[in-house]
Amino acid sequence: MKWNQKLTWIATGFILVNIFFAWHASTLTGGTSLIYAIIFPVFWGLTLLAVGILTFKNRKTWFEKRMRLSTIVLLIFCTPLPLLAFSELTQPEITRSGTDYWPKDGKTLKTETWIYKPGQIAAKKYWTLETETWTEKSEDEFKRDSIWVYFDKNGDTLKAEHYENEKLIKTIEK
Repeated sequence: MKWNQKLTWIATGFILVNIFFAWHASTLTGGTSLIYAIIFPVFWGLTLLAVGILTFKNRKTWFEKRMRLSTIVLLIFCTPLPLLAFSELTQPEITRSGTDYWPKDGKTLKTETWIYKPGQIAAKKYWTLETETWTEKSEDEFKRDSIWVYFDKNGDTLKAEHYENEKLIKTIEK
């Protein structure tokens, strides 16, 4: 079996550029990484168009019996499908879906919501900061506070932890 060298280089480049884009997006703060919601599909579309034209031009060579398997495998790697499958398989079971801050009465209240993959809430956590100006503060300065609730995948409460000023007061297991 002969290997399709040109398509190997294209697939390798495609994967490396996607890895670089993903890494760069992960280093951006706030909503600035949203630009990649445009960059990824444009890059994928341009690559698919270029590879489609190249495949059409070289179809007689690339799809002859000795190169057909390597061509098909490499064409699959020139699409986002393997990257999306890898991302889905390596995604953690629980992820943070949101963090909110509320300045109120000389303090800042912070909440985090954690979710399971299908969108079911996994945990609600709360912190306080002894000032209303939280934007210049480190996350380490927030103190655990209130009642943290953990849920199973069915939405039933697993346990609740009661915190006051960073100290665990009581845990209730269900």
